[in-house]
Amino acid sequence: MKKSLFTLHEQAAAKARAQARRDRMNVLKENFVGNHALKKYLSKNLYTNIFAKKWFQATAVVTVFLVTGIAVNEPLRNDLLRQINLVDEFNTASGDVLDLNQSGESGMRPVIFSYPGNRNNAKLSLIEPSVQHLPVPSIAPLANQISNGKIDPLALDSRLLDSALNQAKIANLMAEKYKVDVNTLKSYISHAVIVGKEVSIDPVLIIAVMAIESNFKASVQSPAGAQGLMQVMTSVHANKFIPYGGIAAAFKPEANIRVGAYILKYLIAQAGSLSGGLRYYVGASSAGDGGYAAKVMTERNFLTSYLGGSNLQDNNDIESADSNKTQQNQSQQGLLKFLGVNLTDS
Repeated sequence: MKKSLFTLHEQAAAKARAQARRDRMNVLKENFVGNHALKKYLSKNLYTNIFAKKWFQATAVVTVFLVTGIAVNEPLRNDLLRQINLVDEFNTASGDVLDLNQSGESGMRPVIFSYPGNRNNAKLSLIEPSVQHLPVPSIAPLANQISNGKIDPLALDSRLLDSALNQAKIANLMAEKYKVDVNTLKSYISHAVIVGKEVSIDPVLIIAVMAIESNFKASVQSPAGAQGLMQVMTSVHANKFIPYGGIAAAFKPEANIRVGAYILKYLIAQAGSLSGGLRYYVGASSAGDGGYAAKVMTERNFLTSYLGGSNLQDNNDIESADSNKTQQNQSQQGLLKFLGVNLTDS
């Protein structure tokens, strides 16, 4: 009798454990697969199978889908991260643009170097650390559409500004040379270092362009309408400022440097050389840029030498090197479509 009761008890316990497992599985299916963010990206048939008898087979497919999607699909990654509350600290709200005047409130998910998805970059050393915590969308998703294989190696990161010590040296040097507040320069240089990583362009080059274009005056505007530190033509590139709140953000360093650096990378790829890209950047489609490319390269080489690096190219060789690299026929229509105006506009 005791043995019979014990057997019944064991059977009841086994049934209870089995039911508990089924309940947990159902909760998992409802919470995991029922998530609207995942449903949006799954095919209807696969989504149906997950709730049918093919749950385990479908789970394997979903796992592969998630790993691949999280790696290469930024919208999916953003949606999933929101759903598991990894970005709650940014307090993202509904909307399509980011208002840089309202800290902590944005319509787009900020891509910040301290964000969990960018742990490798979280170790970035900056002279002005607060810059990397600004809730500003990264330009990397746009810049990454341009293969680094199309970029002149001379434009790639020299890594001379990976240390805060070298950043401080440049800040003090340029503050004295251009009569700008050193703390302001620290902020600009920190922005340049971060943006350099986002677009895979040498931050020393970005700093040299800022120096020649605006003398580090963030509020300057040229007679032609070029604005901000990188002197971006907002009438041509207004769409690129949409994530940052519109063209008014052209006078904000965190937006202007990002858009300007992206445009520079694009034009370097179009021209096939660094000096050719600099000519396009100033609005010259061929030789005759008023010495602009030489000025930028001179400034960059000056900064590189000051930090103990090697000059990447002699200024006297800019014209000859560029002519050899750009004799091939360029796709002017594609460039005009990107710029939106004649190449003679600055």
